[in-house]
Parts: sequence; structure tokens; C-alpha cells
Amino acid sequence: MSRIQLVGVDGSNPLGFLAALGLLRIVPGAKLGFLDDGSFRAFVDGFDGSKSDLVKGIAEDAKVAEAEGAPWRFTYTKAATKKQGPQKVADLKPPPDAFKTFLADCIAAWSKGSDEAAAYAAAYGTDVAVDGKGNTKPTAFHFTAANQTFLGAVEGIRASVTQEWIEQSLFEGHGEKPGSNLRWDPGSERNWALMANNPNDDGTRVDAPLEWLAFRGLPLLPSFPRGTKIITTGVVGRGDDMAFTWPLWTVPASRHMARSVLQVDWTGSGEERIARGIFAICNSAIRRTSQGFGNFGPSSVTS
Repeated sequence: MSRIQLVGVDGSNPLGFLAALGLLRIVPGAKLGFLDDGSFRAFVDGFDGSKSDLVKGIAEDAKVAEAEGAPWRFTYTKAATKKQGPQKVADLKPPPDAFKTFLADCIAAWSKGSDEAAAYAAAYGTDVAVDGKGNTKPTAFHFTAANQTFLGAVEGIRASVTQEWIEQSLFEGHGEKPGSNLRWDPGSERNWALMANNPNDDGTRVDAPLEWLAFRGLPLLPSFPRGTKIITTGVVGRGDDMAFTWPLWTVPASRHMARSVLQVDWTGSGEERIARGIFAICNSAIRRTSQGFGNFGPSSVTS
């Protein structure tokens, strides 16, 4: 087993870091680390296979997820409005009763030994927090709004993943192509107030393999109830003052070890971070438009 360097996966970029977590969840035996040479590129240890095997495994994961019963899937019926009738949508803002039913189904599957649905349910939201419209308030990583749906966007991204694209994304970088994205890459921000020209004239771009892997990594950043509020692992603040903070480590970590690392606040003692193999702390503000769309801002890195 040799180390596989991932030139296209930048751990200092929130999308790159989330994608690296996804690799931990779907690659058998994988251990994850990041280079401390200033590039912050991810690497994988412990995988008993070649680069080609890694690519094939990711492609197969996206293909298997095409099945109707994929555990991450969740749909509900959106109530009728004056402009349109009831709609079946794939998003994370359902009426609380619909989400509670989904949670109950996930717990039932977990009790029978299948924990993937429960892992995603914990990442999606809680059964206590609601937004201003009385709907379930989702994870802080939910950036879609208006007519866009989070899980609908995920499905479009998943369906576009190919082996050739995966290889370019992981080992060459700059894998963006025209298409919809989850707004997890700071470079995808479309806020006209921050741009010289109307961004709608340019269209959107997506690195589908990284976005799919990032979605697969989401269960490592679950949400929890705090009173009647929701908090998401790694995210601090509320409303218009929120930020995602994450560590980068040099010592290859397994999925279970990484889960533990992500639950700790590493913004304190630098000496302790170094002793634990953590060489950098990254931070990215979560920006939201008046329409409700979110996006990560440019990240900063501190040692």
C-alpha cells in the first residue's frame, strides 16, 4: 500500500476538505492526511489499490447511489401555493412531521444494522429546530434556495460523475465544467454585489467529482439540537455571522479518528495542536444573500 497524492484536493478550500472526508467514508481502509508544505493537498494512505482502482471505486459509488432506495434520498410533498399545486421535492426543509417520519424510518433501518440513512439524517437536521416559516431548519451547509433543492442538486451532480472526470479532478485539478453546484466552493459565489458584472450572464460551473465526494463526507459533520436551535459540527455563529472552521493534520487518520478530531475545538493552544499532528486551522465565512442562497467565502489559514 503506497501513498496516493491528490493534487486536485486542496484541504484549505472548504469543498476540497469536505471531498477529502468523503474519500474517508467510501474508500476501504483509507486514512487521510494533508501536506504541510503550503499546498495543503490531501493524500490517502492505507488503500490497497492503485490510482485507477481509487477512481473506479468512486465512480462505482456514484453509480450504486443511482438506486431508488439510496439511503441519502429524502423527498416530501410541499404544500400548494396560490401559484402552483402540491409538489414533491428533494430538499431539507420539510414540515417537521415529515422529517420526524424520515428520522423514524432511519432509526428503524439502523436498528437492523444499516446505519447509512441514520448518518445522513443526523447530518441533515434535527427534529426540534424550525425556521421562520415553521419548516425544519437544516444543516448550516444547506446553501440552496428559491426553486433549487439541495438533494435535487446532489442527484444532478451524482449523475454527471464519470471516471475520466474523477481522474482529472483528483490528480490534475481544475475540473470545473458548466453545471449546477452546491455552492461549497468559494469560487462559485454568485453575489452580484461583490462582482463587476451580472454573474447570471456567465452561468455556473461544477467540479462534480469533488461535490459528490463532499456530499458523501457530510455525515462526518452532523447537526445537533441545542434547546430549540440547531448547531452543525464545525460551524459557529448564527444568522449573518456564521463561519466554518476545520483542522488539517499531517498524521494519516482513519474515518473514526477524523470523526473525533472534528468534534474538538482546536482554536486554543497551538502547542497542543502541534502535539496532535494538526498543523493548520482553516476558516471560511458563510455568506447568505437576501434570497436565502449561501456560499462559503474565501478561506483563511492559521498555524
